[in-house]
Amino acid sequence: MRSVMSFKDELRRSVLYFIKKMPWSYQDRLYYFHKFRKLPNIRQPKVFNEKVLYRKFVHGDHQCYSRLSDKYLVREYIAEAIGDEYLIPLLHETSDPTTLLTLASWDKTVIKPNHGSNMVEILLQEPDSLKKQQIIQSCHEWLKTDFSGEAREIHYRYIKPRILVEQYIGDGKSAPIDYKFHMFNKRDGSFEYVLQVIYNRSNPAMSMNFYVNNLQDAYHKIRDTGLDITPQLNSLNHALDLSKKLATEFDYVRVDWYVQEDRIYFGELTFTPGAGLVTGLDRGLNQMMGDMWIQDRAGLVGKIDAVNEVKIPAMLKKI
Repeated sequence: MRSVMSFKDELRRSVLYFIKKMPWSYQDRLYYFHKFRKLPNIRQPKVFNEKVLYRKFVHGDHQCYSRLSDKYLVREYIAEAIGDEYLIPLLHETSDPTTLLTLASWDKTVIKPNHGSNMVEILLQEPDSLKKQQIIQSCHEWLKTDFSGEAREIHYRYIKPRILVEQYIGDGKSAPIDYKFHMFNKRDGSFEYVLQVIYNRSNPAMSMNFYVNNLQDAYHKIRDTGLDITPQLNSLNHALDLSKKLATEFDYVRVDWYVQEDRIYFGELTFTPGAGLVTGLDRGLNQMMGDMWIQDRAGLVGKIDAVNEVKIPAMLKKI
């Protein structure tokens, strides 16, 4: 039995090595097939995830996405577009993590890089010297990480890595609720939108609610625990108005916000959510959001290699 398991593990490692050597667009086709049991239509995308893949591999302003996905540079854009009062206070920024030792206090701070996600330290009290050194070491590792390869999103490769220290916002008891406005520009001055609310992040299985073109009634819920956003409606309507301003130049962008004690704080701009592999868009949301997205398209001259059909090897279907 052990030899059989060893053979299977070795086979999986070999297949993963083979996949990693493929062009990114082919890799995404395989990951998409593995997740959704069908190949994506990248050349003529219809659903939301397919249109994200089109933006990734066929037509996208990656230099612009890079500048506005940079958690440091985007602050200037936000300040000019809607005002710096919506920015989470920045306490320190550096390319040398050892300078964190100059901070007067690490209490109630968030330490993270500017060029990726899932790399963060949240500190609700002053750490001891050993913990500080461990965080500094983590920061060195983050700075060496090419986040573009995590989910094959090339615009992250153009971001010059830095370490940011922000003021912590929240009650210190649970992770802040994420309010993510998927903004679809209709090109006549109007927008359609889907508000994705993510909460219970500290639980083993986080919860989500989706609101389609309204902030009153959730269209779809995942692991619902009775979240009521009514007390935040005034703040969310204001965040929606600001999201429209920030989305004016794009056919689609996701604008993230936090609400803390009736104040709203900008989170980030996201141009390729889930890297085109978003799950949970049930009840037709994947198609609905695809229909909302009037996508800018480019000719496929010089792009054919990126979007040619690729057949799935039979063995990959079983692993």
